[in-house]
Amino acid sequence: MSIKNMQLNRRDFLKMTGLLTGAGITPLAGMALGKVAADASSRPAVLHKRPWWVKEVDKPTLAEINEAEFKRFSGASIFALYRNLKDERDGEGAFQKEQTEKSSRMAQWMREGKPGFGLRDRMVYDASWTVMRSASPGSGILSWTKIRVPSPEDLGVDRYEDTPEEMTKTVKAAARLYGASLVGIAPMDERYINLKDSGKDVVFEDVDIPAVTDEKMVIPKKMKWVISVAIQMDLDLITRVPTAVGAGASSLGYSHCAFVVSTLAEFIRGLGYQAIPSVNDTGQSVPFAIDAGIGEMSRTNRVITPEFGPAVRLAKVFTDMPLVYDKPVDFGVVEFCKRCKKCAEACPSGALSMSDEPDFEIKGPWNNPGHKAWFDDSYKCYSYWQEITTGCSICFAVCPYTKAAAAWIHDVVKATASVAPFMDPFFRTMDDAFGYGEEHDPEQWWGQDLPAFGIYSTQSSGR
Repeated sequence: MSIKNMQLNRRDFLKMTGLLTGAGITPLAGMALGKVAADASSRPAVLHKRPWWVKEVDKPTLAEINEAEFKRFSGASIFALYRNLKDERDGEGAFQKEQTEKSSRMAQWMREGKPGFGLRDRMVYDASWTVMRSASPGSGILSWTKIRVPSPEDLGVDRYEDTPEEMTKTVKAAARLYGASLVGIAPMDERYINLKDSGKDVVFEDVDIPAVTDEKMVIPKKMKWVISVAIQMDLDLITRVPTAVGAGASSLGYSHCAFVVSTLAEFIRGLGYQAIPSVNDTGQSVPFAIDAGIGEMSRTNRVITPEFGPAVRLAKVFTDMPLVYDKPVDFGVVEFCKRCKKCAEACPSGALSMSDEPDFEIKGPWNNPGHKAWFDDSYKCYSYWQEITTGCSICFAVCPYTKAAAAWIHDVVKATASVAPFMDPFFRTMDDAFGYGEEHDPEQWWGQDLPAFGIYSTQSSGR
């Protein structure tokens, strides 16, 4: 019987787990549940401790690099490269023709009221970009220097001083207050910083204050700490992808990122230190997030977190405020991804790798060479965006880890996967059987009683 034809509900699944108990498998899961519950009731709220099955490790689980090739990246993204690549591959003028056809298709779908692509659906997506599109690297709310907050000197007091441990608590508490779902501290690694951004050279210099000029963007060498934040995307809205309304989960996530890092940077400046807020600019958010223990690298070539799977948007703040570094984590994602492949199978453009093992073979100039990964073909991915007139995120939606901790069984599954990888194929099968990752009706979304920002914050936990 195929997975699509299986009729299996949660009651049946629990009966199956009872059978597995007799085989000595699910005691692992039961132990995980008991431990998680105990931790949840006793953890100090300010520390935001994670479940026991999220292990700290000395280096990331997917950390193999070629020292000769792994260096600072050009910073070129598929968004900047796509026009020229399209014309090179399909002939001069191919990009403009594609954009004209895309605009026509958008208008037709809005006139027809195509489910998920009507005018109101489109505005969920477009309006959610407002904060992010009002910002640019080094200016506006993403300014590299103080915007409005008074400095300690302005107030006639000394700057905030304490132990690095206490200052780390302070920064993490502020980040969570401003909206970070997860926050961790990583060391500055210059190899993760782009060579160029916004047409300017990004350089490190022995200066006290960061600067943005017409020619360059200057990061002080004393900025040795990177505050990595993850913003949870609306896990209900993302089930409506690939539609315009579903894509609002991504655009809203980016706007939240811009708000969180700009506000956190101002907070740090107000304490008497320097801070540079960054979203998708200046440097690579993914490796900093991995080094900070936010999550693990995955088959999507993006971070998977224990709490929200890949359904997060990442941002960071560079600072000279002395903090305590977090460690990378291991909760079984790399081993799970080797066996699962659900995201790659579901990708409509075939942009994700189906290889059993990660490797060093990049797919194009948008990939940073020199490190082992499941590299994605961003050209195929972005071409599909043009076809559907909006973003996609299907790979996020179908991932078995894309579940908030709403039901204990999800934590049991994640815990067991972290300690018993031989169970991974079974969990993938059950994820399909329960229908997780299937596209939900975009029209139904409008009639829901939604929480603020579409996020049930009581399910949000983390560092």
